[in-house]
Amino acid sequence: MNIDTPLTILAGMSAKTFYQEYWQKKPLLIRGGAKDIELPISADELAGLAMEEEVESRIVIEQGETPWQLLQGPFDEATFAELPEQEWTLLVQAVDHWVPEVQALKERFNFLPSWRVDDVMVSYATEGGSVGPHYDQYDVFLVQMAGKRRWQVLAPEQYQDTNLADSKLHILDNFEVDPEQDYELEAGDILYLPPNFAHNGRALDNECMTFSVGFRAPSVQAALQGLTDKACEEINEKNRFAAPEPLERDHHAQIQASDIDHLKQKLLELIDSPTLLANWLGETMSETKYPEYSVQLNAQELEETFAQAQHGDTFIRPGDARLCYYLNEAESSCTLYCNGNALELDAELVDFIQAICDQEEFDFSGLEINQHPQLAEALRFLLQHQALVALPHEDE
Repeated sequence: MNIDTPLTILAGMSAKTFYQEYWQKKPLLIRGGAKDIELPISADELAGLAMEEEVESRIVIEQGETPWQLLQGPFDEATFAELPEQEWTLLVQAVDHWVPEVQALKERFNFLPSWRVDDVMVSYATEGGSVGPHYDQYDVFLVQMAGKRRWQVLAPEQYQDTNLADSKLHILDNFEVDPEQDYELEAGDILYLPPNFAHNGRALDNECMTFSVGFRAPSVQAALQGLTDKACEEINEKNRFAAPEPLERDHHAQIQASDIDHLKQKLLELIDSPTLLANWLGETMSETKYPEYSVQLNAQELEETFAQAQHGDTFIRPGDARLCYYLNEAESSCTLYCNGNALELDAELVDFIQAICDQEEFDFSGLEINQHPQLAEALRFLLQHQALVALPHEDE
């Protein structure tokens, strides 16, 4: 991708300008960035999805039995029938996992690393509906797909991180409106917010549907814990704390700065490995939202599916498949990460991997499977972890 190319999703702004001026720096209102995207799911269909047992959903009623009443799904028809006429919001998590059409919206944001995208949450709100002023610890694009919503925003230094008492929701109790960060979004408009920018959204009509494209941002502590686990998978018992003794020590019970420096150097050496860091990052960021629904194929299923691919059946990359790769040019190797799993391949296969990541539909009948000794292995890996699934035949 040419980072100077104007992007429709940014209303003609280039990725370069967005990176330099806005990404993780300040909010951006994008008028009409999504105006050419059809609504992938209606409000009624979203409500139907929230009635499914396996779908994560919530309803927030501002003036319910308690202020900011929170209901957890799955819901039934009686729940929706008993809701007030106004001031409530339905939120459904990871709709891209359940609705393939949402994938088209998500992939509009591939000018940013696709492996950073977490999921697409969809909310429907009646007039006045809100979930209260709050902040997220990750970047988010708030895409207004239907109706209107007003967003009021505060920078991190403009609010105190204190919560409203007696609420299950993380609602700020000191949100004061900044008139310079007060936006009214219509269908097709997008509001980008960096991490920790507080925002308060309120629906302006009964048609309000907002698609929130959120990004993964693991904490540094989580990274350290994960790297520690990976680094300790094989323990070298001979690699131990063995600080050289300084020529002078004031007291036999004293820990000196040189001891601390030695320990710090030992720990830095332990994680000073690009491969270790890449494997943790790749496996972590490619983990699926709901791993229980991404069960890998058994040996028989894999061979049958591989035969389908060679036969020329149509395959798709489902919206919940998570793929990324790390190209180690120094070692001429490429590690492919798929739904939390890793496979090391020859760097010559990077074009094949990129094609899988870029396209949504595939016909492998023309693929010369013997052109590289690892090509069949790579295809089987993708099939086994269901990053590629066969479309059912029309007569099935």
